[in-house]
Amino acid sequence: MGTSTYLFKQGYGNLKKHGSKTFSTMLIICATMIILGIFLIIVINVNHNVKTVTEGQGLQAFISEDHLEQESVQEIARKLKDVDNVKEIIFLNKDDALLDAKETLKEYAYLLEGLEKANPFPASFIVKFENLQGTENVKKAIESIDGIYKVGYNETIMNAVISVADIAKIVFFGIGGVMVIISIFIISNTIKLAVYSNKREIFIMRYIGATNKFIRRPFVVEGTLIGMGAAAISWVIVSLTYIVTYARLPKIGSTLGIFGFVPYSSLWYIILIAFVILGIALGVIGSSISIKKYLKA
Repeated sequence: MGTSTYLFKQGYGNLKKHGSKTFSTMLIICATMIILGIFLIIVINVNHNVKTVTEGQGLQAFISEDHLEQESVQEIARKLKDVDNVKEIIFLNKDDALLDAKETLKEYAYLLEGLEKANPFPASFIVKFENLQGTENVKKAIESIDGIYKVGYNETIMNAVISVADIAKIVFFGIGGVMVIISIFIISNTIKLAVYSNKREIFIMRYIGATNKFIRRPFVVEGTLIGMGAAAISWVIVSLTYIVTYARLPKIGSTLGIFGFVPYSSLWYIILIAFVILGIALGVIGSSISIKKYLKA
């Protein structure tokens, strides 16, 4: 019998031997993973909407009347592109600005009729950000450019979006850390039971010269199997829940004023990888902690 086969049979045998304890442990870890999965999905969707806001938001840099010559406009454009965190710039001449105002007013656009000859709207650059961090620094840098007399942007929306994203991440990592510690403790206790019930076999193995590393492996396999089993169950539950709920999310999102939600086809593998890594980590760490104590010479 190969070593890998022996380790798997021993680990699986321990699972069967403590069936009820193993099952309850797996359910608790499932609950942990499901909670973490929900928060991970929330974080992914928050980041998705932050990206949407980032791509849609920017600032408007208005050009003074004495800098509307082509060379001056090109020089301002070059300086804007050199500002850190600037992703894209779009030039709006006076005619574009008037047209944009009409499109904004929609049915009241008639109020602007006749302004084509004496257009009061200034030319400007629409500046898009790489990200929403440090937008105030971008604003200050642009205000210092010669030929820009005013910079306007919706600071309230940007700060609100950044705050929501930061809070979501803090909650995810805070709750996640607590739940992971609890899961490690639970797996550790389960493995302790397995070690105790096999103490006679462990004594014999040590007597005939088996190393602690060799003795430890079946219990690590047991912990890993518990973690992987919990990961599989949790992934199925989270997947089905999100798929069913996703059909209602667009309606909920429009009611709450949220831009949109990530389809599960774009994040299922992220959840799966996270659960698999977490399951293996919980199993290995939990079993290692308990065995280290019980295998002391």
